[in-house]
Amino acid sequence: MHTKLLLPNRYKRLGWIIFVPCLILTILSILEIFPLMTFFNGDHFFSQWTTVKAPEKGLIQALFDESSNDIAGEILMTLTAIGFFFVAFSRERTDDEWIMKVRLESLLWAFYVHLGAFLLSVWLSYSLAFYVFLSWNMLTAPLVFLARFHWIVYVKPYLEERRATA
Repeated sequence: MHTKLLLPNRYKRLGWIIFVPCLILTILSILEIFPLMTFFNGDHFFSQWTTVKAPEKGLIQALFDESSNDIAGEILMTLTAIGFFFVAFSRERTDDEWIMKVRLESLLWAFYVHLGAFLLSVWLSYSLAFYVFLSWNMLTAPLVFLARFHWIVYVKPYLEERRATA
């Protein structure tokens, strides 16, 4: 089955190479487990290359009232999103109707979980905790989609085959 909206299969490998390390760094940075890997609110070992100094007087300083901005977090989240896009929306080696059905169902599951987590955050968290929860919630849709899609397509048939031969 040929769909015009999916990337070629070769982008999937590139996506995994980008997505997995960036996702791990994002999670470590949000959790602030390692002080040198807090890309969103602290000094880290890349800050000398990712800190952008604002002009003394200008639009940026007037809008944000900051003298400098570390863009490492933005770069990390952008790379995570690009990696996810490549992995999630690349064709499989054999893209048939069943794969397309599983892809659609996985996207629906991801949307439902994402929306449920968003509604929980609206009603159960306040102030800064709300924004932290929204940051985590941004990762729910990609992770649920990838987990469910790859479970149904790769892991479940393998387990069923092993159970049939045992």
